[in-house]
Amino acid sequence: MKIRCKQNSVAAVLAALILAACGMLTAQTTTAATGDNFIAIDVLLEPNQAMLDKANASNARLRDDYPAGYALDATHAPHVTMLQRYVRVKDLDAVTTALTNLLATERPTELQLKAKGYEYTVWSGGAVTIFVVERTPELARLQQKVSDTVAPFSVSGGTSAAFIDTPSNSEIVSYVEQFVPKSSGERFFPHVTLGVAHEEFVKQLKAEPFDAFTFGARGVAIYQLGNFGTASKKLWEYQEKPLASWNEGAAKQAIIDFVHRVTTEGSPDFVPVPERIATFDNDGTLWCEEPLPVQLFFVLDRVKALAPQHPEWRTTEPFASVLKNDLKGVAAGGERGLLDIIMATHTGMTTVEFEQIVTDWIATAKNPKTGKLFAQMTFQPMLELLTYMRVNGFKTYIVSGGGVEFMRPWAQRVYGIPPEQVVGSSVKTKFEMRDGKPVLVRLPELNFNDNNGGKAVGINEYIGRRPIAAFGNSTGDQQMLQYTQGGSGARFELLVLHDDATRDFAYGPARGLPSDPLVHFPPELDEYAKQNGWTVVSVKNDWNRIYAFEGAK
Repeated sequence: MKIRCKQNSVAAVLAALILAACGMLTAQTTTAATGDNFIAIDVLLEPNQAMLDKANASNARLRDDYPAGYALDATHAPHVTMLQRYVRVKDLDAVTTALTNLLATERPTELQLKAKGYEYTVWSGGAVTIFVVERTPELARLQQKVSDTVAPFSVSGGTSAAFIDTPSNSEIVSYVEQFVPKSSGERFFPHVTLGVAHEEFVKQLKAEPFDAFTFGARGVAIYQLGNFGTASKKLWEYQEKPLASWNEGAAKQAIIDFVHRVTTEGSPDFVPVPERIATFDNDGTLWCEEPLPVQLFFVLDRVKALAPQHPEWRTTEPFASVLKNDLKGVAAGGERGLLDIIMATHTGMTTVEFEQIVTDWIATAKNPKTGKLFAQMTFQPMLELLTYMRVNGFKTYIVSGGGVEFMRPWAQRVYGIPPEQVVGSSVKTKFEMRDGKPVLVRLPELNFNDNNGGKAVGINEYIGRRPIAAFGNSTGDQQMLQYTQGGSGARFELLVLHDDATRDFAYGPARGLPSDPLVHFPPELDEYAKQNGWTVVSVKNDWNRIYAFEGAK
């Protein structure tokens, strides 16, 4: 075998795994695996139409050069292999159950994948050709989680009988056995196999300018492997059910109807992709804000961490109340007192230093009522809604009264929203040279308050397009929803009403719910939403599951 690759990891994978394409070069005999028998499986990503179109176009060019090649079809389906292993046939249901539980929270259809170029390897006189897929941290993380999930069911000692077609050589048999140590983790080499052609043609293909393109995954599947590692027989498929944690009802249907109207070409409400902007409040909309907003817990912890450097805080309010865990005393200081605490704990360092402080804190900080990490206290129905919007061409933004540099370090990991799509309150910064390096230093002065009417201002200033959909949960979001509704064409506005004291926290005071001094959903807002056709979500009635770590109701 002659490998045409620059990297050893690429060569190792191409040498055994891409040979899937060459199944057509060998006579095939079909066997069946039953009972306690081993079965060779491939857990793979099924690419969306963007990749399928590119793959089919490339395959057509390869077949023009090499008519003896093959078309992409059910036995040569384009895919990105995540894992190959041997499992017992009787354990397959347990494997699919474990993967279903994993994928319910991992959101594989949100992966932003990129094809970077062509690569090939020569086998039996043909050049097996692939798209090299960028190995992003998110893709590598999913691959590792898939591997860990299947590990308890994996077995050793597989033979040719585990395959759909009896392999004509032992290479693929041993390759599946060694996939985890040799082709996963740091050695994971994602790719999509395209077909086979003459080597000289593929060399010319590689020499052409290549426009890297992005694509997504429409689902995850398990195939039984065939000769040379072909994904030959689909055994199971996982495709995310839209809004699975939402009960059937008016709220869910309103979302689906709106998205259908604005994404259907020919519809009078059709909206081009660049104009599909959706904005989401954070606290109380995307994650839990009780018993206090998360950033306030961060502020309180920062005061305690910095207290040894500030002995005067023991007798200075509101710092003294923080150190005595007297939240009523902290509240008595009002907005002015809270601003003093924020300025004392969030400034005086560089933006990079502050990002690291937030990153370290969010990794371990827990909600005192539930004992769960704050990052785990995200609302599963809203995560599904973010996914649903993005799959349908929406660009999703956070527009929050919280600190923009408090949210950016973790927003992409938790919500799939990159830093540049986070709008929030901010302090002023200034440019300095420190030890010969350029830095931005955070100053103890408010720059922008992204709350109430400030949200509409922030959207205009930082996004530059009026949203066609907006989501919030309090009076602090009302102006954002009003601004969204004020545009022309189809619009959608939604408020989350926390009315489930058993599974979550209940607060209003709309509909007789308890009042919260920091969060307001009053009867007036409830009535305004009704009069203006806004959707109000009842956590109690509209969500069958609130958090990823709990079961559905």
